[in-house]
Amino acid sequence: MIRARLRALDLRLLAPMLLLVMMGLLTLFSAGRGTSQSNIWLKQGLWYLLGFSAIAYVGGLNPRNFFRLSPILYVLGLLALAAVFVIGKKIGGSQRWIVVGGLTFQPSELMKWLTLLLVAHRISMRPPEQINAMELLKISALVVFPMLLILKQPDLGMAISFLPILVLIPILKGLKARWVALALVVMVVGGYAAWHKGLKPYQKQRILTLLNPGEDLQGEGYQINQSRIAIGAGGLLGQGFTAGSQTQLNFLPVKTTDFIFSVWAEERGFLGVLLALGLFGMLLTRILEIGRNARTLAESNFCVGATSILTLHLLVNVGMVVGILPNKGMVLPFFSAGGSSTLSYFMGLGLVMAVAHRSKVK
Repeated sequence: MIRARLRALDLRLLAPMLLLVMMGLLTLFSAGRGTSQSNIWLKQGLWYLLGFSAIAYVGGLNPRNFFRLSPILYVLGLLALAAVFVIGKKIGGSQRWIVVGGLTFQPSELMKWLTLLLVAHRISMRPPEQINAMELLKISALVVFPMLLILKQPDLGMAISFLPILVLIPILKGLKARWVALALVVMVVGGYAAWHKGLKPYQKQRILTLLNPGEDLQGEGYQINQSRIAIGAGGLLGQGFTAGSQTQLNFLPVKTTDFIFSVWAEERGFLGVLLALGLFGMLLTRILEIGRNARTLAESNFCVGATSILTLHLLVNVGMVVGILPNKGMVLPFFSAGGSSTLSYFMGLGLVMAVAHRSKVK
């Protein structure tokens, strides 16, 4: 049984994941050194072991079973999101977590993958040219509803991570240009409404700080400014492992989650940044290849959606630490600490692994 599970693994997908995980653990060790989070790399390592176990198990299963169960899994995910408001734990003014057996779990992390699973299944049920306006609205509602629940927590960054499901998959599956134009109009109108009705004052301030980060260096502009200093200090080759001044002197904020890539850039320099981005590129390219060779449209849709979700997190997090995007609290996969996000990503990639294995089986 174990040998069969190992044979199901796609090495071209697994190799860049392993390298990114090792780089992330080294960065977490350095970021937590000399602080109250000195053991965070060890805790994260245990989550990675659990994640790889999930990949080994899910990767050997038939992905069709997951798509068949997607409506039930989606409803269970919605119930978990609703339970947050009843029994959820409140941290820093946000109520996003549920405590189960002493472990803190964030249902929204898993919900985006369950939503992708259901949407990928729904789109595959009919040819793209037969997707009419009503069907498009139904699919959009499946994505918007959990987004609204997550915005109430509040968690704007997590809600944004659902956007690739809402926009990218329908476009790539052959919808006509007018639907693309309509989607853009909806995004513009939604952005305007969010600014005037949805965003809280501190969220607006983050956007204004992005436009002029030097205006309030001791307030909202502090994080972006310190991140830029750390990245610039890295130079070509970096300052070395556990030798970054911004990191070790604790000038860099939230350095184990949101700004973890700033730690890597300071210690490894420009060449290290290229290495990390290159590995992410290899991973994303391989997922798209698996989607292209998938046996069913649902499997292909899921791979495209998984690529878009990972790409969004990569672009937003890196854009945030270099100061070209506002701080949205969006973690960097395989680098940032977090049990819920780690386990959800590995389970999503486990399903991609299952798609790859099934495409090879005659």
